[in-house]
Amino acid sequence: MTDTTCLQLSQLLPAGRALHLRPGDRLCRINGLPFTGGAEALAERFAAARPLALGFRRGEADVTLLAETPALGRWESVPAPVLPEGPRLHPEVLRNWEVLAAPDATYDLQPLSGVTLAWLATPLWLLQMRLWGLAAALAAAVALAFAVAPWLAAGVHLLAAVHVGRAGPAYVRADRKLRGLLPVATLAAGSEAEAHAAWLRLAPNARFLFARALPLPAPASA
Repeated sequence: MTDTTCLQLSQLLPAGRALHLRPGDRLCRINGLPFTGGAEALAERFAAARPLALGFRRGEADVTLLAETPALGRWESVPAPVLPEGPRLHPEVLRNWEVLAAPDATYDLQPLSGVTLAWLATPLWLLQMRLWGLAAALAAAVALAFAVAPWLAAGVHLLAAVHVGRAGPAYVRADRKLRGLLPVATLAAGSEAEAHAAWLRLAPNARFLFARALPLPAPASA
């Protein structure tokens, strides 16, 4: 194996499927810098630090995501592509965002970690994620519990916060599935704006599900 080879996924393991990787994805960068070598070199990188920002070449597109393990699938050695210079990435300031898309290019995204708002301000997070039904159910449950005893309302809210903090991504997927969107990709980004920009680079015709409709132009006067 020479230093002109990189790794390509031929088959996926559960960890790779969870990150929406695909057979044929070539691992070309680690933390933004070119990576060449074999599976042992990759395992050594994970042994030294994790998570790592893995940069994959998918066709002519680049996909970067955070991974905690090299056991993403079956790796095979392939010729390494010639890569342009890129900035070094720092995994500690990134997090994974899941992209959910529909056949008409409508999309939404959600963070997969570090959602403190879901724990600390559960109703606000539910409204922010447009989970109207759950927000209404939580408000009704807290109001009903408060009518019995204030401490019971606090307990109901606490239990709801713990549950939503753990199951929030699943609720978002279920809601978006009803809207015709399915999980299609995982992207590492430092903010929501960066995640949107990363997806639009991969899918230039994509349209954000909750983008405000532009006002129609006023009719020209005679």
